[in-house]
Amino acid sequence: MAEGGENAPTRAPTSSRDVMLGERFKIRPGQTVMDMATPAAEAFVAVDQTQPDTAMTALVARPEQLPRVSACAQLKGLSQAGAAKLLEHGPIDWPDGTRRYAMVYETPAGAAILRRNASIQPIDPRVLVRSFIAPAASLLAEYVRRGVAHRAIRPDNVYWYDFGQSKLILGPCTAGPPGARQPAQFEPLELAICDPYGRGPGTAIDDVYSLGATALALAMGRWPMAEADDPAVIQRRIDVGNWDALAGKYNPPTDLYDFFRGTLADDPTERWTLPTLAKWLDGGRPALPRMTSLAKAREPFLFEGKLYRTGREIALALSKNPPQATGAIRTGVLADWARRALPDDIAAKKVQAMSVPENPAGRDGDPALVARICLALDPSGPIHISGVSVRPDGVASALARAYLSARDTLPAYDSMFRSGIHLEWVSAQQGPQGAGRQARRLTVYERLSRWVMEPIPGSGLERCLYELDQRLPCLSPLSIDQWVESPGEMLPAIDAAIAEGDQKGFDRHIAAFLAARGAADENALKGLMGGSADEEARMASLKLLAHLQETYLVGALPNLAAQCAVLVRPTVEQFQRISTKELIARKSETAVGQGDLQGLLNIVDDRVALDADKKGFDSAKTEYAAASERLSKADLVVLDRSRQATYRGRETATLAAGSLALATFFGVLAAYL
Repeated sequence: MAEGGENAPTRAPTSSRDVMLGERFKIRPGQTVMDMATPAAEAFVAVDQTQPDTAMTALVARPEQLPRVSACAQLKGLSQAGAAKLLEHGPIDWPDGTRRYAMVYETPAGAAILRRNASIQPIDPRVLVRSFIAPAASLLAEYVRRGVAHRAIRPDNVYWYDFGQSKLILGPCTAGPPGARQPAQFEPLELAICDPYGRGPGTAIDDVYSLGATALALAMGRWPMAEADDPAVIQRRIDVGNWDALAGKYNPPTDLYDFFRGTLADDPTERWTLPTLAKWLDGGRPALPRMTSLAKAREPFLFEGKLYRTGREIALALSKNPPQATGAIRTGVLADWARRALPDDIAAKKVQAMSVPENPAGRDGDPALVARICLALDPSGPIHISGVSVRPDGVASALARAYLSARDTLPAYDSMFRSGIHLEWVSAQQGPQGAGRQARRLTVYERLSRWVMEPIPGSGLERCLYELDQRLPCLSPLSIDQWVESPGEMLPAIDAAIAEGDQKGFDRHIAAFLAARGAADENALKGLMGGSADEEARMASLKLLAHLQETYLVGALPNLAAQCAVLVRPTVEQFQRISTKELIARKSETAVGQGDLQGLLNIVDDRVALDADKKGFDSAKTEYAAASERLSKADLVVLDRSRQATYRGRETATLAAGSLALATFFGVLAAYL
């Protein structure tokens, strides 16, 4: 049931105690299932408490690996011949203190039927059709009805279902991004040339190719081109086509000739669909695809010492050497060759036009120019930009991978969205594999450029990530170990981080996550990230968090509440009445202790109380001013009376002194006479 191509070492858990997934399944970390372990997930014995005798295996996603959660939701409980049954899935509390994602499957009776560099007795064509091809085709049709592609069909993910070896089944497809573990032999060429994490969800037609290539390996009893690495396999398939590259000198049975030719057609528009395959299984004779190959140039193109003859080869070569590619474009060397030798006149004219210095194709810099040239040379291939090769519908998993373990590739995605090349790629697609498949995502694609270029909280590449995949957990360092998939789960993670002293503020991932999943607006996010001293932004932040706590029925958040109390302290300081401040302080302490953000909001966002306090303060100021004025007038009256008394005293004293002097004079005069 392994999803990866090779066994991967299993990290010993810190505890052997059972871990519960839901109320039904026990996972035993101390009992590994080595044959099931993959680079994407560790494998452990699981026990179904309702059916303890049934063999179960739990795939537990490794750190920095993101399973297909949406696919899990669609495939859970699907009981149909042809695939291992997914019984349950969800995050679990792992013994090392992290939360990991687990998927419990029924365990098939046998190991993987054919691993790389191994060999088996070739399976009889009739047995192959009856035991593998027919049930797999029926299964894939059911997958289509559920809106999922398998994207992990290969020989080392095929098992004998029973000990009697009467039926083969496909292993799980949910432990990692779609197509990420597919060797180049078992992946359609247009997807194999992408980065493994950027191949996208794919379609049933992609699964049909993988089914044909896997059936070929079982019919031969060995992997095709087992000794070759992916680049060599891709180059060989470009040179001679799928069938000649994979089959080599193998002569297929007559019963399977039409099947192999239909499922392994080089042109995806010619490849058999599931209805066509069903018609063949019912004994019909569907029309066979035309034998086509990639158009070769009239003369090879010399680049970095090697000769290339197809547009796809040249696009791949240019994408692997961006600086040299820029030189070949800017100097006109590539344009001259395209004019002389490229068989596709439309592509040749595009290359020539974009090579002119004043052409708008170069307005977004050299990486975007190289990407546009590659798109002109190979329209059905991926976007090649700054060393990254990805399809737009694979950007979500590729971008998540970049944040987790390849941050040096982030500028490539930024350049892609800013230049709008992802939209140009959609416009360049034709046929059933092209624009029709992308139409449902086009609206989101159109918003990617805006999200990247807007310099506001909640935007950037992080916003693109969470909008493209609504089931992706938040990749903030604060929550990465807790598998936070909703805003309601985010709040306890933040609260716990604050308690542990790990909280250094709300980062860009949290802001983008809340904008995408919690409808947080710019103002609220600005307040959360400390980018504004504005009261409105601070209150918007508290309102957002309180709304999320109430909406998702989150329990007490005392640490987050304490931080929010500090956040809105300037608002509380607006109250002037000392008794009111003391009352608010007591109520706030109670709300913080209870971890009640809504209660805290009700206290500090009481506009009636604040208006009343303001009116009271204004009234007090008016009364104080009036009292001050009255006191000033009283002081003036007292001062005036004091002055009048002093003047009159002086006047009286002067008159008295004069009278006394006059009396004295007359007295002396009388005595003399």
